[in-house]
Amino acid sequence: MTTSAPASSFTPLAELLDAIARSPPLPELLEHILDAACRLVHADTGVIGLYEVNRDHMRTVAARNLPGVAAGEIVERGESLGGHVMNRNATVRSRYGDLPRPRRSIVDHEVLGLPIRWRERLLGYVGVSLAPPRHLRDSQIELMELVARIAAVAIEHALRQDESRRRSRRFELIARIAAGMHQELALDVLLQSAADTIHDLLQYPNVDIPLIDPDRPDTLVIRVRGGSYKQRINQEDRISIGRGIMGAAVRERRSQLVNDVAGDPRYVCPPGVTPARAELAVPIHFGNEVLGVLNVESDGQFDDLDRLSLEVVADYLAVTIHNAYLFQQVSEGAVQGERARLARELHDNVTQILSSISLLSQTLVGAWRKDPAEGERRAGRLHQLSQTAFAEMRMLLRELAPPEAPIIPTISRQGRSFAGLELLKEQALPGALTRLLAAMVPDGLDMRLDFAGYSPQRLDHEESLYRVAQEAVSNVIRHAQAFTLLIEAAVTTQQIVLRIADDGRGIGSEFRPGIGLSSMRTRIEASGGTLRITANSPRGTLIEARLPRGDR
Repeated sequence: MTTSAPASSFTPLAELLDAIARSPPLPELLEHILDAACRLVHADTGVIGLYEVNRDHMRTVAARNLPGVAAGEIVERGESLGGHVMNRNATVRSRYGDLPRPRRSIVDHEVLGLPIRWRERLLGYVGVSLAPPRHLRDSQIELMELVARIAAVAIEHALRQDESRRRSRRFELIARIAAGMHQELALDVLLQSAADTIHDLLQYPNVDIPLIDPDRPDTLVIRVRGGSYKQRINQEDRISIGRGIMGAAVRERRSQLVNDVAGDPRYVCPPGVTPARAELAVPIHFGNEVLGVLNVESDGQFDDLDRLSLEVVADYLAVTIHNAYLFQQVSEGAVQGERARLARELHDNVTQILSSISLLSQTLVGAWRKDPAEGERRAGRLHQLSQTAFAEMRMLLRELAPPEAPIIPTISRQGRSFAGLELLKEQALPGALTRLLAAMVPDGLDMRLDFAGYSPQRLDHEESLYRVAQEAVSNVIRHAQAFTLLIEAAVTTQQIVLRIADDGRGIGSEFRPGIGLSSMRTRIEASGGTLRITANSPRGTLIEARLPRGDR
């Protein structure tokens, strides 16, 4: 029969649950978990580690009373307590000195290591030890098993939050880089602002944006730096594209992701600085011409999200650099016209999706606490919106490239593009809008769609109507405080008619159209149509767009 633990021993558990409820950052959360584990069993030492799947090892993140053990220490499979837990994927109870390849001076301690698992997926482990002559009781082991279960839920939740924050920061980065493109500043100033923004938002310790020397196409010139390199390296550097990981990005015209620079002979460390652990070099190219490299270094590891985000940033930088070069050759008016068009397209295509992402991300924590299944569903919607935003940006940049330039690939799942234009080609306006709005519209807004009287129309007309609906629905979500949203499209004998109506607070007598509504009107009128914005009955706003009929 198991002896129940005294009620007072559950105080650490109560304090742990209080800490989890505050949703602290993951390192702080793990400290709370380890503290609770050690106090529950009056352990002499304690350790907690996270499992890194891609390298198949445990990385120590917190330790108690273990001299010389610091965060970041690696435990390989089969080594010490953490490695033994990995091998067995089960609880390990043993004299520490009897384990394979013990690494500590606590050989006479009794140790207990428990895997932290979420739905059979190993997340990490928690271990404690007792000095002789004390031994672990069954009731203490049961408490540790409870801690491991609580830790699994808390860590999984924290990892999801961290991933959500990572995505949000990268979307913010892209939005800020895009906004900075339109400033009337010298090219080096714009690039320096981009390097500083990348460092500030993503915390990469080192950022370089070297450009190809126009007079020496085989040479990269490094003048723009961010992070510690900006503080420690003041001179201009010139390197051959035949050297280094940055040079490989130029020669091969593709991103170079190296998570262990110590094992890559191409790595070149600037003199007088400490080498980073990983390097990611993304070529900046416009059409067939490589203009430079966006290069970042990290003490952690890069993944596909890092690469994909920086590839989008590099595409924006390519447009910035190309526009700067054009500015030297063409009139200021032509450059301003192109920038105005880009600003309108960015607002209509991307800003609305980013706005939906921001609103949805703010609901994730509350939804997860209330119902993990609902949290997962919303995370799926966030992922779909992020895929759409990435694809829209890549499609827009492809339009800006010269006709002879290679096609910029879009993000796809199972080979199908998520860009609105691609969906319009395949599914016409009803299918494309249904797909977009399913991810964009929040749960609290009752959306009703009516496309019964619609037949596929000219692609340029459908794209204009798609953008009008995207802008209008985004405005409803952000400003209208509506309960119901109606979107309907139909084709008459001579016209295409799109209506978006809501029952929100309405436009009011002081209504002044902003850039979004002005862009809607410009699009429709440029296609030979009309746009009407008026009060809805009995309340809310009605937007009606009409274009000449043009069957596909």
